[in-house]
Amino acid sequence: MRGGSTFVLAACAVAVLTSLGCAAVGSRPPSIQPLTLAPDQALPALEPGAVLVLRPGRYVGPWEITVPDVTLRASGATLVGGTEGSSLVLSAPGIHVEGLTIDGSGPIDDLYTPDAAFWLLGCDGCRLTDVTVLNATSAVRSESSADVVVSGASFVGAPASPALTLFDSPRFSLAASSVTGFLDGIYVERSAAVTVVENRFDQAARYALHVMFSPDVVLEGNIVRGGNVGSAAMYGRGLRVRGNTFASHTGPLAFGLLVQELADAEVSGNAFIGNTVGILVVSAPDVTISDNLLADNGFAMLVQRTRTGGTSAVRLQANAFEGNVSDLAVDDPEAAVSVTGNHFEGASRLDRDHDGVSDVPHLPSSSYNMFASRQPDLSLFALNPGILLWQTAETTVPALRMATLTDAEPRLQRSAGAVVAGRLVGEAPSSVVAGRIISLSLVAACVLLGAFVGRPVEWFR
Repeated sequence: MRGGSTFVLAACAVAVLTSLGCAAVGSRPPSIQPLTLAPDQALPALEPGAVLVLRPGRYVGPWEITVPDVTLRASGATLVGGTEGSSLVLSAPGIHVEGLTIDGSGPIDDLYTPDAAFWLLGCDGCRLTDVTVLNATSAVRSESSADVVVSGASFVGAPASPALTLFDSPRFSLAASSVTGFLDGIYVERSAAVTVVENRFDQAARYALHVMFSPDVVLEGNIVRGGNVGSAAMYGRGLRVRGNTFASHTGPLAFGLLVQELADAEVSGNAFIGNTVGILVVSAPDVTISDNLLADNGFAMLVQRTRTGGTSAVRLQANAFEGNVSDLAVDDPEAAVSVTGNHFEGASRLDRDHDGVSDVPHLPSSSYNMFASRQPDLSLFALNPGILLWQTAETTVPALRMATLTDAEPRLQRSAGAVVAGRLVGEAPSSVVAGRIISLSLVAACVLLGAFVGRPVEWFR
């Protein structure tokens, strides 16, 4: 009996499961067939989950997609923006646009609300893949849209608005894309956990990477070149800057990277090459700078303080300083700057125990560096024999303030991380910057030195 009852129960279970399975299969919606659109046709009404394929050609915008989970496949198709407003508005979650080129947009060039090629509003989980933007005021404007992914894109524009403007767009990702021109490459405000990875930014009129009030942002593997100002991260926490190249930012206010009033910031494994200032730290209370290559800059690193901001706390570890006019300048008497185990081109090569660490501590800064950071014209005196004599005297008998900047164990070779950073730029920093610096007369340098020595209190105020 037991065996028979067991068999009956098993048979009933199989029957029930089979009926449930059939019911489940029967309840599945039929697959949605792709819609095909020709250039002379208007944008049709779309249902959630629709797939719209654009044939190659030019389409007249602006367009708006307001239903979720639509896929727009548009390789070879160009949407021409209108004379006002954004060209393609995506205002529902889950929309995916791939391969589309947008040419033009409206003319409004506001920092926060520009006319854009793509305007994402409430577009959670939307994706832009392999898209191209030309002649638009802005490329992507994202508002109240979480988990957006932009990848493989190409954006070329004029210096009026940012290429990408993000506001309240947490976990936005920009990857493997190229941005040329625009006011900023990407402007991020009040958007947590944004990632900007393996992109190229060229010739930004202002900041290539511009982050404001946004925690836990990751900038990794990007190449940033030739901007008028540099890149800046301000007023936040949890910044991670890894494996980027910041190169060729030159001018009175130019820098590779500005870190201002940020807590818990890490800058590691980057290459800062040929900038007026490599890294500028301003009133940042917790910054770790490690395993970077800083080469051929005016000031490799400069620490300053705003009039209303707090002082900085900076840890310099295992970086490589080569070919800079000034390796380090600190214009904040209360800043806590620790310098440990870095490689300095000007450090003594004496290493009697062959452990790869110089036996002579190295002072990478001087009061002259600080003065020159306040008065850039003084950089004309850099590497002049009189200035070098001054700096040597400070190294031999350092003032208390300068003694705190001494690296007690300077490395004779780059760290492994700094070596990798050098490979990011094809390993081509020059080892001597002196040939590029105007060498003024020793008499002029001595006159300048006498002016400083005669009024030391006024200069330090």
